Amino acid sequence: MKSLITSGWRFGLTVGIIVLCFCGIITRLWWIQILDSTRYRISAEDSRQINRTLYANRGKIIDKRGSVFATNKEVWDIGVDPHELLDCDREKLPEIAAILGISEKILEEKCVPRYFAKKDGTQQAIRWVSLKKEVDESTKNKVVALLSKNVVGKNGKKMFRSVLPVYGEQKSIRYYPLGQLAAHLVGYVNKDQNPSGGIEAALNFYLKGENGWIESRKDGRRREQPMWRVRDVPAKDGETVEMTIDATIQGYAEEICGEIAEKYAPVSATIIVSEAESGRLLALANWPTFNLNEFGSAPLEYQKNRAITDTYEPGSVFKIVCVSAGLEEKLITPNSIFDCSIGAAPYRGKMRKLPAEDHPAGKIDVREIVKKSSNRGSAQIAMLIAEKRGEQTFCDYVKRFGFGSKTELIGGNGESAGVVHDPKNWDGLTITRFPIGHAVSVTPLQTHEAMSVIANRGVLTKPLLVNRIIDHSGKEIFRAQPISRGRVISEATAASVAEMLRSVCTPGGTAKAADIPGYEVAGKTGTSQKIVNGRYSSSDHIASFSGFFPARDPKIIITVVVDGAHYQGERWVAKRDASGKPIRDARGNLVMEKKVVRGVAYGSSVAVPAFRKLAEKTIQWLEIKPVAVPAQEG
Repeated sequence: MKSLITSGWRFGLTVGIIVLCFCGIITRLWWIQILDSTRYRISAEDSRQINRTLYANRGKIIDKRGSVFATNKEVWDIGVDPHELLDCDREKLPEIAAILGISEKILEEKCVPRYFAKKDGTQQAIRWVSLKKEVDESTKNKVVALLSKNVVGKNGKKMFRSVLPVYGEQKSIRYYPLGQLAAHLVGYVNKDQNPSGGIEAALNFYLKGENGWIESRKDGRRREQPMWRVRDVPAKDGETVEMTIDATIQGYAEEICGEIAEKYAPVSATIIVSEAESGRLLALANWPTFNLNEFGSAPLEYQKNRAITDTYEPGSVFKIVCVSAGLEEKLITPNSIFDCSIGAAPYRGKMRKLPAEDHPAGKIDVREIVKKSSNRGSAQIAMLIAEKRGEQTFCDYVKRFGFGSKTELIGGNGESAGVVHDPKNWDGLTITRFPIGHAVSVTPLQTHEAMSVIANRGVLTKPLLVNRIIDHSGKEIFRAQPISRGRVISEATAASVAEMLRSVCTPGGTAKAADIPGYEVAGKTGTSQKIVNGRYSSSDHIASFSGFFPARDPKIIITVVVDGAHYQGERWVAKRDASGKPIRDARGNLVMEKKVVRGVAYGSSVAVPAFRKLAEKTIQWLEIKPVAVPAQEG
């Protein structure tokens, strides 16, 4: 038999190669386990280390009766590991695409195996490709049900896999069960988990909670080894914020805002409801509005809380200030007479032109000035105050009613303070225009707060939106109490003005349609011209009404402000020829025709009916009892 090794040099070469290989292996092992052992040990430990954040649940936002406005919802992000997909899995891709609502082409592209380059030049497989984010549990379960853990592998052998190639990662997102209800008050949490607007932002410190974390180790199958857990800090859930809002009344207010929008096509509408004595808001509705769950698709213009951001000239509602100031300074009484037929009146030695009247009047007392909403009467009262007590005194009353300063609702975020000009900046007509709600800029909430001074017996209170804060264990950690911003006028003055405002809502008053039998509604209308291109417009107005009831024992205050409302309907108008001249018949009579026309919608025609409808619903919901009618009114 011939030897396999035919010569000594071949034998030596073979042995030498084997020895070199062993030397190389031994050298490499020495390098790894001794010389470079620290780096590899750290790398191994890092790969087995678990540092997992335990996310806190964000606190709820609820109304005074427990209705949930904001909570958390468990959802799943669906992803795929393209490298684990088998042929049997790929056959199910059309069904998976249909369940997730994405195209088959896009799904197939995402299921192509991909790699990314590491710093050391090697490539690593991409193990997660997002397919659909934030799907519900039902959708996730349908996808998982299509795949099986018992499959035939690429080598034709049956195998069991513990992890499916398409799977869901659970997470918690902010969810708003009531959709658009109170959207401008609640605010929202965006996709980056940052709060934006409303209570979500203002009280984020209480709502966000505190995250916990776990430090532990895992085995080769990526399972945690609890015995190696060195730190376990539980998450602390956020507190629950209870608003003063009543979801039912809020719903009524938003419904009526929607009706105004549909009927009058305004630029915007705002309705505010509060308790007279405490200042607690029961509703604050704005139109346009948006769905909190779809904030990303809503224009920024819709997301403004117009009750505190938008300013306007309040018009006749503002007249309560000059009448209150005159009574408080004892310069007038309800029986004081002013001549409202004159076009000019003396002031500091000069004749000042008085504003025009909507309803001509002669010599009338202060009661009639309020009831008929006389511009000239109100201007003369203010001129009397300014002459006797100084212009600054009148301006100070305006500021004491809350105008010119923020209400600090929701922390004052985005709120406008309005504009109250200092007397040194007044021109010759300011003293006659200021008291009727011109030359001053206010927000709807400031108007509401000014009316609350009369309803709350002369005291200005801070509007309250938050009632309580409750921790995750149910313990009350904060309860809001009514906050007084100071006495503005005496109780006697407030009662006298309330009586006059009551007459506004009776036959002969400008808001007789606001009255509800048995509830003594008191209030004031306002229709102010908007400034367009630097001039007062004859076609663009702000219509408003602010009132309360019952007049002698106020419980509820409601303010309605509508920007740019126009009525539209059929009217009999004179038929005109091509040149615009009216057409007459053979007898000389105008030829009339029905035509759809648009016109200005005033406070009495837009805001007053909205007030009454909401007031009736509120009375029924809160079960407010009617008051006894005084004998003289019977």
